[in-house]
Amino acid sequence: MTSSSQRIPTASNSLPAPDGWASSPKPNDEQLRCANYSSNEWRVTLDGERLQIRLDTKQDHQDPLPPQVRSRNVAVGSKGDRHVIPVNDGWLVGINVGEFGGGLWWFSADGDRNRKLSDENVVGFANTSRGVLVFVGLAHMSLDDGKVLRVTDGTAGDRKLEVLVDLGSAPAAFAVESPDAVIVITTTALVRVRTSAHVETLFKTEYDALYPNSITLSSSGLVHIGMRHFVTRLTPTESTYKEEWFVPTNCTKFTIRDYDCVCAPG
Repeated sequence: MTSSSQRIPTASNSLPAPDGWASSPKPNDEQLRCANYSSNEWRVTLDGERLQIRLDTKQDHQDPLPPQVRSRNVAVGSKGDRHVIPVNDGWLVGINVGEFGGGLWWFSADGDRNRKLSDENVVGFANTSRGVLVFVGLAHMSLDDGKVLRVTDGTAGDRKLEVLVDLGSAPAAFAVESPDAVIVITTTALVRVRTSAHVETLFKTEYDALYPNSITLSSSGLVHIGMRHFVTRLTPTESTYKEEWFVPTNCTKFTIRDYDCVCAPG
């Protein structure tokens, strides 16, 4: 992936909307309120360099447990998110149940031993040149807090956590840019987190009411973000990003009905 010094300015060359999607003006307060009610949450992925958009599902937020791990501590049911990553002495399992709590556990490879490392809400893991990074945080009512933790090396569960950076707001989704950098969308901005513990703000925006769930990063630095009702595209320029909003072509107008955001005629 390209670094900040390598980003190719492309905003001057308008790109078409994604297949099946239409450009939409930046939403006003009423439209944001509608989107906040939407039951449609869109997930973005890349197939090579080709953008894929589909509805987000609960399975996207619940990694399956290794069959050896049978602890009730990490059985989240239908209401929580679960993330699992292998390490050299077993597994790390992170839980996020929003305002009801979370946690991070180490499990041995056979599942017989475990150790709780943190009570934080885990948003996800990333493998980097400095080992496993853990993205944690919570945005709920007036609370908006987020950090990136680093899991130190160890064996037999002898691992510790250290705060790599304080994000200042909750991480929602991220994409690994290189072994030394991760691009993160928080509730207030798109940022780059480096393993050197440096945070670079790339673009200020507020998606907190839209609950971003996924982010893609192309080889040219083009970013797409999936969220409630909308997908956005951030195209790199000389010094910032051009932000574009998209809705499905069959839902260019929408309104609130019975606590849902539904498509409107015309």
